[in-house]
Amino acid sequence: MQPEGAEGLPAAYLARRNIAPQWRAFLRALAETLDEKLDAQARTALMRAIGQRMAQAMPLPRCDTLAALEIRINDALATIDWGYCTLSLEPGAGRLVVRHTAAPAIAASGDPVGRWVGAVLEGLYGAWFAGQPGADASLQPVLASFVPGAATLHYGRGG
Repeated sequence: MQPEGAEGLPAAYLARRNIAPQWRAFLRALAETLDEKLDAQARTALMRAIGQRMAQAMPLPRCDTLAALEIRINDALATIDWGYCTLSLEPGAGRLVVRHTAAPAIAASGDPVGRWVGAVLEGLYGAWFAGQPGADASLQPVLASFVPGAATLHYGRGG
């Protein structure tokens, strides 16, 4: 049994470990500089745009099933060592739930758990979902919860 609040510890460990040492100081300085220069809303918008650009650089084929989409997303994430996801439907809530594990975790002085990466994930998944059959352009993934190394996003009308 893990201590209380330790659910994300293995994922957090993997997330920190997946950052190459030569990038840690740079990414922390980048995150802190963005915090200093931009308000929270502008920083979040920038991080989402970065996620969208990442998705454009790693386009997914059109997938006809949720299982196929999950496989394709995980293949893309593996190429950049950004962890993995599981996708599930919550029909009663009217949403798709994305559980992303082991995304890189870089803390910054204003963001000690590295939550900024959640906005990157919103942009990344949003762009990938937009390219799928039946996608609704008015919907965007929303970060529902975040602990270092583990993010949950909701996509759908049920937010």
